[in-house]
Amino acid sequence: MDRLTQLQDAIDEMARMFANSVEFLNRVQVGQDQIKLKENQQEIVQDVVKKAKQIEILIDNLPGLRNTEQEQFDMIKELNKEMQEANLEYIKAVEDAGR
Repeated sequence: MDRLTQLQDAIDEMARMFANSVEFLNRVQVGQDQIKLKENQQEIVQDVVKKAKQIEILIDNLPGLRNTEQEQFDMIKELNKEMQEANLEYIKAVEDAGR
């Protein structure tokens, strides 16, 4: 799975965590065990913080963040050149196979 998809999945998961947390906290009844409630709240906070750190790591590891705009442009240019060469090789291979 590529890094961008991992990041999207992690953000989606965090959104679900927020929604589930709000739902849980809205279901809390008066008279519930306050100690257990505090433990559950603390667990929610720890889960959210952990997921936020995972997202931060994924963002920090996205390609290109450590490169200047010119370096990124040069890499794209080089990749485009390689793609064109590969495409020409593919066309030649298809033509050779048809003979």
